[in-house]
Amino acid sequence: MTLATIFSILLASIQVIPMGNAKKHGRNGNDSLKQGQYEGAAYAYQEGLSSYESTQEVNETYYGLQNNLGIALHQKGDFEGARNAFGEALAHAPHDRAKSTPAYNAGNNAFKNQQLEEALAHYREALLADPDNEDAKYNFEFVSRQLQEQQQQSENNDQEQEEEQDQQQDQNDQPSESDQEQDENQEENPQEQEEQSQQEQQEEQQEQEPQQEQQREAPLTREQAERILEALENEEEELLREMQKMEGRPRRVAKDW
Repeated sequence: MTLATIFSILLASIQVIPMGNAKKHGRNGNDSLKQGQYEGAAYAYQEGLSSYESTQEVNETYYGLQNNLGIALHQKGDFEGARNAFGEALAHAPHDRAKSTPAYNAGNNAFKNQQLEEALAHYREALLADPDNEDAKYNFEFVSRQLQEQQQQSENNDQEQEEEQDQQQDQNDQPSESDQEQDENQEENPQEQEEQSQQEQQEEQQEQEPQQEQQREAPLTREQAERILEALENEEEELLREMQKMEGRPRRVAKDW
C-alpha cells in the first residue's frame, strides 16, 4: 500500500444513506462525490442535514450524511470543516463498531493537515472500534514511524545545537591571538630587560678589559725596569708594592733592553 492509497480509501468509506427523509439529498451527494464533484456533493449533504430540526432527531442517516460531508469537504481542502463533520459522525454513530469509519477518515484528514499526533489518535480509535480495519492498522503503523523519525531528528538537532553552543563557549573562553601575543610580550619583557642589562654589562666589561689589558700589557720603560730590579736586589719590598699599585700586576715579557 502506498502513501497515495491512504487518501484514496476515503471514497471507499462513503456511507450508504438509508431510505428516509434525507434520502434524495444523500443519493445526490453520493453520486456527485463519486464523480469528483466535491462542491456539489457537500451542498447535497448539507441540504440533507438541514432537514433535521434538532440533534434529538438524529439517526443512522444523520450519521451517514455527516461522514460523507466530511469526505467532500476534505477533498475540497476544507480540513477544518471536514474535522467537524467527522466529529459529528463519531458522536452520533449508531453503535461502537460504526465509529471505526469516521475515526479512520478523521485520521486521514489530520494526516493531510500535517497533524500527525491527532491522526495517530484517530487511527487508534478506529482500531479499538474495529480491530479488523486493516487500512487503519496500516496507517497507524505508518504515522507511528514518522513520529519516531521526527522525534529522533529533533533529538539530533538539539544535540548538535548543544555541541555548537559548547564549541562557541570554548572559543569565547580562549584568549584571542592578540591577547596571547600581548601576554607573551609581557612575560618576555622582564627577561628581555635582564638580558639587555647583562648584555650592557658585558659590553661595558669588554670595553674596560681592553683598557686594563692595555694598561697591564704596556711595556715598562727602562727606568721602571731598573727600579724594579734595584728593589728586588735591595729587598726594598715597600717600593715594589708601591710600583705594583701604580702599574698593576706586571706581566712577564721578554726583555728588550
